[in-house]
Amino acid sequence: MMKKYIKNATKDILGFLYYNSYLKYIQKPGNRVLTYHAFGSELSHDTYGMSIKLNDFDDQLKFYKDNYNIINIQQYKNHGDDTLSITIDDGYKDNLEAVNILCKHDLPFTLYVTANTLDTRDYLSSSDIRSLSNLNNCEIASHSYDHIRLGTLDNQKILYQLTESKKVIEDIIGYSINGISYPSGSYNDYVVSTLASLGYEYAACSIKGKNDKDTNRFLLRRSEVIRSDTLPSITKKINGYYDFY
Repeated sequence: MMKKYIKNATKDILGFLYYNSYLKYIQKPGNRVLTYHAFGSELSHDTYGMSIKLNDFDDQLKFYKDNYNIINIQQYKNHGDDTLSITIDDGYKDNLEAVNILCKHDLPFTLYVTANTLDTRDYLSSSDIRSLSNLNNCEIASHSYDHIRLGTLDNQKILYQLTESKKVIEDIIGYSINGISYPSGSYNDYVVSTLASLGYEYAACSIKGKNDKDTNRFLLRRSEVIRSDTLPSITKKINGYYDFY
């Protein structure tokens, strides 16, 4: 416990120094993307608290709506001011509760679905994503086929993960999808170089930072929100306090 406290305190001190002595003076307007995973569920593999309490998520969305210009991640380079985007990875069943809150606040979001977990325990069904795809504020996209670290695979297996996930999701929802997020943020040069030829228009990674017209469209940056985050700590993430690591 003390080790964790010291680690977090050190990160906060470094973040404060990084932002206040450097970043805020050179940072340009851009798009900041937040990543969520699960909501209200107790998942056996959730070792670091990725499942957000629904009441907290509701409060966070209200805060975003009151303070930021919320756009779909695909619009990241079409604005000259600071914007915020909301994304959800993996496709857990509890995402349906989160979607209800997103719709209540009328906020756009992107749901990255792992194709091979559809219709399995704790995950969304094919019927679920078909219904979600009809919402005006929802973009359905890929999170690979098997949720494997793409950067660890050979080229043939990478192609399978990218093409099969796209095909499965498109067959369910009835139209083409444009985006993918890398499982565990893992990718390599081959992944980045082959996406366009497979029909993808953008990809989201786990590098922290803002996106703008100069950002590689297959390396869109994101910052993760976890259960222990508060509105002040999320604000720091949005401002870029922790972009240094």
